[in-house]
Amino acid sequence: MAKYKIITDSCSDLDAEMRKKYDVDYYPMGLVIDGRDTIADLDWKEFTIEEFYQLLKDHHKVKTSLISVETVTKVSEKYLKEGYDILYLGCSTALTASINSYNLAKEELLEKYPGRRMESASTFLASCGLAMLIEDVCKARDAGASLDEAIKVVEDRRFFYNQFCTVDTLTYLKENGRIKAGKAFFGNLMGVKPIFISDRKGNNLVVTKAKGTKGSLDTIFNMIKDAIDLSKDDRVWITHALCPERVEILKKRFEEELGTKNITICKMGPIIGTTCGPATIAAFCYGKEVTRYEGDGQD
Repeated sequence: MAKYKIITDSCSDLDAEMRKKYDVDYYPMGLVIDGRDTIADLDWKEFTIEEFYQLLKDHHKVKTSLISVETVTKVSEKYLKEGYDILYLGCSTALTASINSYNLAKEELLEKYPGRRMESASTFLASCGLAMLIEDVCKARDAGASLDEAIKVVEDRRFFYNQFCTVDTLTYLKENGRIKAGKAFFGNLMGVKPIFISDRKGNNLVVTKAKGTKGSLDTIFNMIKDAIDLSKDDRVWITHALCPERVEILKKRFEEELGTKNITICKMGPIIGTTCGPATIAAFCYGKEVTRYEGDGQD
């Protein structure tokens, strides 16, 4: 059975320690900061995470860009040369068209390495939802799953990762085309904290609102409590855009009231952070099937 490398992208929010733990690599996406191109580095080599979020707070113009064909080629080729096949597990295609760059690079690379395979699987996930799926696929790989069996894991599990997120303002999501303008208006009313999910297609969908920060954290906790299936999977992942005090509130409640110690905390990377903005916090679990989607008339 051919060996294969799992490669994700900047939307996974997996830092260097986690990527080493799971033996995965990533294709860096791009950032354009005040007109200057740079990479969306999950390891914060060019600037610190604090400096990055201060740029957003100070209203610098920060935009995200797709993975380039050159980046896919550079990262992929080092593994193809070593005899690896590749499985790309990236951000939801509802949020980025980076899969197009992957496919263009794939076409050229497989001509050069005709004995190899480059596959991808639609995850419909981002941030820690994507990270949780990657963790599960890596466990299957390490247990001996073939490349095709790993893809089957994605297809069987991708609709059961639940995301519940709140932001201080929906302005960032609106400016990056990730949410409807009308939703952004109501979400920015004084004291109102929107709660949104990642729907079945990977879109950001506002499903309810809460009053104030405490109310939003209460809502996220209750939604996780309702969605998680502790008999099958007691993991809870939390990601945040530099609001550690809110993380501690949620973490304590998950430990004391939900009864799980299997909690992973991540700092929100530059792509998701640009999209959602400072002080965003989200919690993720595996449990109930996600059935909502933006076009179902319920939003």
